[in-house]
Amino acid sequence: MPAAANIVLADALVTPVNHTFIPLGKDAKNVFWYEDQSQSSPIGYWKISLELKRPLPGAPGQAATSDRVSRVKLTLHEPQLETLGTNDSGLTPPATVAYVPRWTSEFILPERGVLQNRKDIRKMAASLLADAQVVSAVESLQPIY
Repeated sequence: MPAAANIVLADALVTPVNHTFIPLGKDAKNVFWYEDQSQSSPIGYWKISLELKRPLPGAPGQAATSDRVSRVKLTLHEPQLETLGTNDSGLTPPATVAYVPRWTSEFILPERGVLQNRKDIRKMAASLLADAQVVSAVESLQPIY
């Protein structure tokens, strides 16, 4: 089991900025969280969540069937803060989330699968995100026809 370490991701600005997500630990639902604390307020911190669910232990005579899978769910949360002016008292209003772009990926890994299967699906998923059709669908909201 690897120890939690910082994850550094570059954004898509013309001059990319690296965002360092520091490990926070698991929550009550056993989801591991990372957080980029570079925003002005904690409500706007970008986060990564990683959840690993394994099947229950096998019973005598039970086979590794198609419903016995491990699931790895990875989500990137990027809350965007509302731009607010001062109110009549001259005080700056509290930070407020305007909207939250998110990306989620879930790997469903059968128990019968081998290491090479897991390597293939992870590498191909990463490459799929760079495919021109996928980029157009995500960035320009262009349907594929």
